[in-house]
Amino acid sequence: MTFKLSAELHGHMSDVRGLVAQGGDILVSVSRDKTGRIWKRAGPNDFIEDSVLLGHTGYVNSVTAIPPTAEYPSGLVATGGGDKIICLWDPTDLAQPTSKLAGHTDNVCALAASSDGRVLVSGSWDKTAKVWIDGVCKYTLGGHQHAVWCVLVMEDGSVLTGSADKIIRRWEGGELKGTFEGHTDCVRALALLPGGRFASAANDGSVRVWSLGSAKCQAELYGHTSFVYSLSVLPDGAIVSGGEDRSVRVWRDNELSQIILLPSTSVWTVAALGNGDIACGTSDGVVRVFSAEKARLAAPDTLATFEQANASFAVSKKTMGDIDTSKLPGPERLEQPGSKDQQVIMVKSGLAVEAYQWDQGKQSWAKVGEVVDAVGQSQKQVFGGKEYDYVFDVDIQEGMPPLKLPFNVTENPYGAAQKFLERNGINLDHLDTVANFIIKNTDGVQLGSGESVSADPFTGGNRYVPGQSAGSAGIPDPFTGGSRYVPEGAAAYEPPSEYVINSQGNAAGIIKKLAEFNAAITGDDANRLGDEQMQALQKLDFSGPLMLTEDVYSALLRSAMQWPKDKRFPSLDLLRLITAASPLPVTRSGRGFVECIGEATEFFDLLGDEGRKGLTKQEEVNLMMGARALANAFATPAGADLVWKSRKQVLGALDGSWIKAVNPNLLTALSNLYLNLAIAASKKGDDDEGLNILSAASQFLSCTSNADAQLRLVNVFGVLSHKFQLCKDSARVLGDETIVILGFQGKSDAVKRAAKDVGAFLST
Repeated sequence: MTFKLSAELHGHMSDVRGLVAQGGDILVSVSRDKTGRIWKRAGPNDFIEDSVLLGHTGYVNSVTAIPPTAEYPSGLVATGGGDKIICLWDPTDLAQPTSKLAGHTDNVCALAASSDGRVLVSGSWDKTAKVWIDGVCKYTLGGHQHAVWCVLVMEDGSVLTGSADKIIRRWEGGELKGTFEGHTDCVRALALLPGGRFASAANDGSVRVWSLGSAKCQAELYGHTSFVYSLSVLPDGAIVSGGEDRSVRVWRDNELSQIILLPSTSVWTVAALGNGDIACGTSDGVVRVFSAEKARLAAPDTLATFEQANASFAVSKKTMGDIDTSKLPGPERLEQPGSKDQQVIMVKSGLAVEAYQWDQGKQSWAKVGEVVDAVGQSQKQVFGGKEYDYVFDVDIQEGMPPLKLPFNVTENPYGAAQKFLERNGINLDHLDTVANFIIKNTDGVQLGSGESVSADPFTGGNRYVPGQSAGSAGIPDPFTGGSRYVPEGAAAYEPPSEYVINSQGNAAGIIKKLAEFNAAITGDDANRLGDEQMQALQKLDFSGPLMLTEDVYSALLRSAMQWPKDKRFPSLDLLRLITAASPLPVTRSGRGFVECIGEATEFFDLLGDEGRKGLTKQEEVNLMMGARALANAFATPAGADLVWKSRKQVLGALDGSWIKAVNPNLLTALSNLYLNLAIAASKKGDDDEGLNILSAASQFLSCTSNADAQLRLVNVFGVLSHKFQLCKDSARVLGDETIVILGFQGKSDAVKRAAKDVGAFLST
């Protein structure tokens, strides 16, 4: 099921910061324009603005729906914001708030209600959460060291709070009962999952799944390339996330299922409707609804307008590094089909560099952005004897001269902010706000807007004054921008050049299991290996040159192809070892090696079936063996040539295969096959063939949290970018941000080291 635009809801005059759905036909949104708005469905793909909620005096940043109670049979809507107040609204009388709850001393940024409608929980920048029962504050939950960004009421009545101190805390009756630790940056969102589980999201770019019964994280979902701000859960259990990378992402069974791009940098909030649709609120002030149901899709002209908005959205060049436009293909590249759905390429159109995404359903390319230079200053400025792209004046105290904040666009905004605060002895609690100021005043422009994103940092209204609230300053939440890690010696990077061959295995144990299965076959069965053939296999010595006749190999191959599927794995495993040690499998006459492996493991049928949603455990085992055998064929020149000649068929099966795979060994085997194909492309192929491999591998990399797969896919980027300038330029769009994140958050030290090396090379 693929989500596409259903409706756009226009009315807010500023960022939409919160959304909540009531069934499938009602949405409530809140905004920095100090209002809330209630939207009701007027048709399959149409909503109308039913009411405007006027009661707050500052930005409205949070909203939740309170279920019906005896006192309020229609339920209530709760909103909170920068005025430190929570307003309660009765849907039957929205002229003014039914009541207001006061107690927080700073922005109310999070709200959640219990299923019985009696308990409301609020989170605030004042570092506390409050539990309100029947409109009265029953408990104040203190202990977090920084702002409480998100709250959740679990099915058992316990309360969860997530904070900028990176910790999730669990409370019962106002008392702390436990913590959940694992995020490496501010925890921004919490969402209830079935069975006593919940999901969390953070500024570290991850979504995590937890269970109340264990403090250990059950799953880590990586894919976002910047901060993740919001979570929701669809009726079928799929997780929906939105973040600073202009995307809404759908996760099914802990794997990325779909990416929805928006023509707005910040996706502040997402909400799942009761009918399975998805709504999101963004920094352009629009609420958008997406549906997988054809009957609820937007009209063609609305879809065209949305696609044009995506196409005109600017991508700051500084997030990609230097691009050698002379190496980019021209518009003629768009005459060739994409290798997979959502593939992204860059082409040169005149003096412009444009990004396009392949729509598999329409069989066409859609423009999704144009690369522009960052808004900067034409001349360097000097501070402390060094040249900088920017030197901002920062008012720290009225009546005192402003402090100087230097910044280069190649720096991490957070690092520059931290140095500024430490140099001037300012509390690090202001880190987010200073980083925000830097990003807001050095980022790109929206094409066609004719103006920069922010006011002049020296004279405009966006000057940073520590201690003021974000509500008054108009500064958005922080995000990572285009900074990248560049270690010393980056230019000396050398990618792997030798094929990765899996030749390890307990041959004696494999043959013993093969003999056990063979003995169970009746004597007159043509697929049974004869005694002489079994004895020949038992004498195989993999420590030296392999002595294997074509007769024995043919019998082994027959067992791999004809035995019951749950009995084939020892034959397949032995074939994998033989392929790494002998050219016989790829040079023998008769049916081709790739064809035989495909039939024995159903490699092309199972992985190439787009309609198939999952795999059985046995299918995954056989597919793993098949992927390993194909990868091991690269051990001999004849085998490398054979698989390379079959690359279109192999890549076609690999495309999207990781979405179906659960077995970690299968994920590793698939990624290893990608790596060997990339190395083969660097030896035998051209830049367009390399780009096809890179595009598919980038999708795999953005979806997987498997450490072994991450390591191999990062090296795919390195191999192809080192060989082909086109791949290097494209890699900055396809996966540069992912590489940067893995440099700090990779699933192993090896992944982190490789990602830092490749990321540094992409920056040169």
